[in-house]
Amino acid sequence: MNKITIIGHFGGGTNRLDGQTIKTKTLFSNLKQYTNWKIYIVDTYYLKNNPLRLILESAKYLIISKNIIVMLSVNGMRFYFPILYVLAKLFRKNVYHDVIGGNLAKYAREFKGFKKYLASFRYNWVETESIQNELISLGLTNCIVVPNFKNIVPLETSELVDHEGETFHFCTFSRVMKEKGIEDAVEAVNAINEKAGKVICLLDVFGEIDSGYKDRFLSLMSKQINAQYCGTVPFDHSIEAICGYDALLFPSYWKGEGFPGTFIDALSSGVPIIASDWNFNKEIVKDGITGLIYPGKYVENLKDAIRWLMDNREKLREMKRNCLGEAKYYNASTQIQRIIEMIEQT
Repeated sequence: MNKITIIGHFGGGTNRLDGQTIKTKTLFSNLKQYTNWKIYIVDTYYLKNNPLRLILESAKYLIISKNIIVMLSVNGMRFYFPILYVLAKLFRKNVYHDVIGGNLAKYAREFKGFKKYLASFRYNWVETESIQNELISLGLTNCIVVPNFKNIVPLETSELVDHEGETFHFCTFSRVMKEKGIEDAVEAVNAINEKAGKVICLLDVFGEIDSGYKDRFLSLMSKQINAQYCGTVPFDHSIEAICGYDALLFPSYWKGEGFPGTFIDALSSGVPIIASDWNFNKEIVKDGITGLIYPGKYVENLKDAIRWLMDNREKLREMKRNCLGEAKYYNASTQIQRIIEMIEQT
């Protein structure tokens, strides 16, 4: 039986809903479902909360496992990469680096030894072709594109929720922080309604509030009549939460943005995405097909994109259908088989 260790953020038993934790749990659950491998987990949640436990579990499972999958933030990389390099070089362990976020090339340029560590791994699984190309330009050729994926069954076309009535309903569905453009979304919706002289669009905000942003955000929302906070949603109930919306707004300018898992939620729900032209968004959201990409991080451009979609209802219906077709590529059953094959070939 293949023995494999996954090192990643499992949340330590807490109900964490951030993208890193969801991605880590999704990979684990699918490997359990589709293989008979013995899978051990090392939860990096304990790096700060119980470092002794983390060190002991790491030592135990890395010794007995031939194959190791790591899914790490930058702090986790700096802690584990030197260890994994030794294991790969001296003990012939197969290390598979499932990359979180979009800054790996930046780290490879900035941190001493990172290129050497990454080159020693069997594969670096990156989420987009742009990230792959950045790493190849640094001489790292062991990079393969494996997009983000989720255990979501997309809606059928017959289940699509078409726009009805005069008022349009929009949502955000991500971690709630200023850099995710939450305030821009609120401002854009307010500006559209103000210009119309009546309420023609509303915004619902979903997601876990970043601890450092909570006071500011709740103060902002307490003053709104066109926007409201709707709390968190279990990661396996995303379709039920957002399928009735006309579009998902994603005005992010967060520096760590990679492949947002919320895009998969929206595509699977038949909800077009209005996203900023930031990092790799335009590689995932097909402009004019599954959503709209607007330039820069300017509220005026976001407002224009929202207004355009509201004025083109037939195009909105077409985008909804396109989203469902695109979603199939990001289903877990499609991507997990590629991962299994890569591991079994070693």
